Amino acid sequence: MTNFLLPIRLSGLCRRNVLSIPFLLFFFTFQAFAQDDFKPKLGLIDRASLEMTAYPGDSTADAVYLYDYGKVTFSYDNLKGLLMTTNIWVRVKILKESALDRASVAIPHYMGSSYKEQEWIEDLKGYTYNLDNDQIVRTELEKKAIRREKTSDTRTTVKFNLPNAKKGSIIEYSYSLVSPMNVRHEPDMWAFQGSVPRKWSEYNITIPGFLDYKMTMGGYLTLDIHKQQPENVSVGHSTYDGPGIAYRFVIKDVPAFVNEPYITTASDYISKINFELASITIPGEMKKNFSQTWDNVERTLDEAAWFGGELRKSSFLKEIRDEITAKTTDPTERMNLAYKHIQGHMKWDGYSGLFSDTGIKKAYDNRKGNACDINLMLTVLLRELDLECNPFLLSTRSHGYLHQEIPMIESFNYVVAHVRIGEKTYFLDASESYTKAGMLPERALNGFGRLIPKKGAGKFLEIIPADSQSKLEMITATVSPEEGTMKGTYSISYGGYEALDWRSEYAAGADNAVHDALKKEVPEWKIQNVSIKNKTEDLKGTVNVSCDFEAEDENASPGVLYFNPIMAGRWTKNPFKSKERIYPIDLGTGISASFIGNFTLPEGYALEEMPKAEIVVLPDKGGKFSYQVRQVGNVIQVNTMIQVSRTRFMPEEYPDLKEFFERVVQKHAQQLVIKKKNI
Repeated sequence: MTNFLLPIRLSGLCRRNVLSIPFLLFFFTFQAFAQDDFKPKLGLIDRASLEMTAYPGDSTADAVYLYDYGKVTFSYDNLKGLLMTTNIWVRVKILKESALDRASVAIPHYMGSSYKEQEWIEDLKGYTYNLDNDQIVRTELEKKAIRREKTSDTRTTVKFNLPNAKKGSIIEYSYSLVSPMNVRHEPDMWAFQGSVPRKWSEYNITIPGFLDYKMTMGGYLTLDIHKQQPENVSVGHSTYDGPGIAYRFVIKDVPAFVNEPYITTASDYISKINFELASITIPGEMKKNFSQTWDNVERTLDEAAWFGGELRKSSFLKEIRDEITAKTTDPTERMNLAYKHIQGHMKWDGYSGLFSDTGIKKAYDNRKGNACDINLMLTVLLRELDLECNPFLLSTRSHGYLHQEIPMIESFNYVVAHVRIGEKTYFLDASESYTKAGMLPERALNGFGRLIPKKGAGKFLEIIPADSQSKLEMITATVSPEEGTMKGTYSISYGGYEALDWRSEYAAGADNAVHDALKKEVPEWKIQNVSIKNKTEDLKGTVNVSCDFEAEDENASPGVLYFNPIMAGRWTKNPFKSKERIYPIDLGTGISASFIGNFTLPEGYALEEMPKAEIVVLPDKGGKFSYQVRQVGNVIQVNTMIQVSRTRFMPEEYPDLKEFFERVVQKHAQQLVIKKKNI
């Protein structure tokens, strides 16, 4: 299996004179292999599939798609105009009872106000197959079991339960969704991959020459069959009939998508095809362009009352503007004061989006709003203070990566402020109570975003976090081997995103919550005198937590003590467990974790054996792990440090990253043995 490091994207322009050119890159990218074809018959099942008790490719799967088929064609209706028909055919083997919910099917479709603005479902068939007394029994879905429910003002859902489904059954259904082109002018995304394996996933589309689609291929699986061929297309109207092109895409033995650690969202990684209508061209009649440019997107945003219109509202901020202006003329100080004011004045309601819900003035008066409300009003205030500040649009990690080659407003779901002061630039998000100026919350750390300036063209900027997940833990303790006890002080300093996480969790609460959290982290300790410094006073500084502790080893014997010196902050599990990985690793932020321990021994005691020092380095300066123990006089000194500077690793780098953390876990589990010297 070939592992693609980045999603493969291709343009499927279908104009008559360039039918075959765009897919040359497609054929170059995906090497063709001889594959057995598979064309089952609806309503007929083979015995071997029914007798299957586990899927050979994934013994943990509770179901497997034996056949997952989609086909899109176009036609013309004298009353409704151009129609797009999507044929779906699904055949699923139920391997475990946990997959029985797949026998309950819901198919939503659009229902507009007139018959010309309505989709409909036709040719719906369903079957369930079981082995009964060694005979194949087929149970057909009855029409009376099909229900239609109005689920919103514009949506109706067709629902049905495939009869007699149980563990070991095969369920199968097919239907056609017919969509007038004025309702839906682009095929839905086709996903070759999902939560369970697919033995055969196939997608076909025949595109008439008058339709020009951009097709985007994403994912990390190799296509087994990919064909395109010219075809005379008859849609039922002489104006539209003519040359077209037929495409067929197949992936065999598709593994289930596993939501592995350190990814953004599943849609960024599954193998799929997306469509965007670029234009419709009727020779001698008309040509209508649908594709946008980034200039179009920016113009739309500027003209929209819910975005550009809000940026032109400033009168309600004049009082705070004048207060800040009177305090300082320094631009950086003005930025910090404005940021702190909006951050303290506003409460985020938890919603993202690109539009101001009730307007930034009303949000300001109510002291509550969505992220767009908050950061647009911050942008307006900073502009009022004569700072170069512009909205910066991005896609959050849960929303998916931003594709720079596809200009769409829908690509974004979040907005922050971007400030330039001299040669320095700052990202500002005042929706979070405890982010410092220049720090974005982790949800916003997702590759690139687009700056929308007040004048001139926008541009893409990379989002590079200046902070990491940073913490320093220190223990200073006295060891008493005879009693099997250890007493001392423990302190931890949280910086960067560790500080943000801590403040978000504990800053607004009572100190006893921190005591409880420490007790949960190290339940074997007796903890006293918990002290917290810099809860929120200086967001640029670290949060410092310290306490006194006492630990007792019930299994200690006279003259010998076994203990792990990394008594807190120990890595006990490798976050990377899979043998291999086909997706990139996206950490979001860097990692900086250090531990320093100083353990004083009584006279006459020493380490039985000095552990080997260890240094592990990731390629291309990606990270470093070090571990060292030494004894100076009667003090055992322990130093360990984990530093991961890169935030993104490619699949071929996965073995190095996995081994890196495996070595961390092994060394962090190492016991020290303290023994009484023979005198």
